[in-house]
Amino acid sequence: MTDNSTDIVIGISTKDCAATITDVLKAADEGLTRFSPEKRGLLVVSDGFSTDGTRELAQATPTEHEKIVLTERGDIGKGSAVKTIFETAREWCAPTVALVDGDLTSIEPVWIKRLTEPIIAGNDLVVPYYLRHRYDGVITNQIAYPLTNVLFGLGVRQPIGGEYGLSDRLVERLLRHPLFPAAFGIDIFMTLVAAAESAKIVEAVLGIKEHESTKQYADPETLLVPMFYQVVGSLFRLISHYRSYIKVVDAVRQVERWGEIPSLRPQALVVDKVGIYRQFHTKYDELVRGKSKFLAEVGQELERVYAAPPEEFRFPLTLWVKAVYLAINAFTATHDLAVLDVLRVLWQGRFLSLVQETETMSDEEAETHIQEQIDVFRKYRHLLDER
Repeated sequence: MTDNSTDIVIGISTKDCAATITDVLKAADEGLTRFSPEKRGLLVVSDGFSTDGTRELAQATPTEHEKIVLTERGDIGKGSAVKTIFETAREWCAPTVALVDGDLTSIEPVWIKRLTEPIIAGNDLVVPYYLRHRYDGVITNQIAYPLTNVLFGLGVRQPIGGEYGLSDRLVERLLRHPLFPAAFGIDIFMTLVAAAESAKIVEAVLGIKEHESTKQYADPETLLVPMFYQVVGSLFRLISHYRSYIKVVDAVRQVERWGEIPSLRPQALVVDKVGIYRQFHTKYDELVRGKSKFLAEVGQELERVYAAPPEEFRFPLTLWVKAVYLAINAFTATHDLAVLDVLRVLWQGRFLSLVQETETMSDEEAETHIQEQIDVFRKYRHLLDER
């Protein structure tokens, strides 16, 4: 091994993570030391132009393994941070790469073991499996998870989880891909490219995921809405790109799961139902009414949903699924971001309804309810234009 090569790269994406970066670095460093003592490790912090001292704190944090602190290259966004990590891993000839978010508050050293061991064993992608509260992962639960399973035939629960393990083979494939995104769409991009291009995929149980950005979920406009555009935009572009692959998908491929699911309970999240109801109505008037011709066949149903008072509000799952497929068709034909404007409003309405449906359920019942959405997405898959 030469001086400019390494066995494992641990990439940490940051953006104003001063409150958490030290602990994340220490956990990653300890994970390498404890679980891969015979391997040479490199910690790479890829920072998105933080203004709170994240880079300085990262540089000042002592680690046993070599560490590089970089400013991401390209357009600002998580995808650019990840691409910078990938390019660095290529420069260092690393056969194994793991990615973790810099705002994690629940990371444990064993996560590094779970993300890297399957890659060392010959797999190409490790997708995380978390225990998350039913109202966390609202983009995952309502759209990314069911479409990953139904259209791409990949049976994973967290296709946009944030923490990943990757082989150098997959890293090279991703770097060459024409749809490599600069922003939050990077997670769904990695998962779906691996699924469509026959990579070897496993899940790794990481326990409970908690991170600083979850605190912004109370106000969807702060983080979740911008994330929706980026994630769903990438998802829809990948559906169009892999249309021929999707045509022949007729079953869900279950993947091997590494690790045992612990008997833990994630921290409950509080949802402002009144606030979401008001936002849904305000944005419906602004972005949906008169601007959603592609939803003409479900227009009357949507108007009935809109007209319901708060105590009677319901957004049926079937209506949501139909709207998603019609939106995919419209976006594929035009790449008009106004389609995403419409869908994100409906997504907030459907989320409110999901809260109402599950608020009295146990965690297990709520999880089963979320998973059962796949059956409805499969039932209406014929609405997808596969030409």
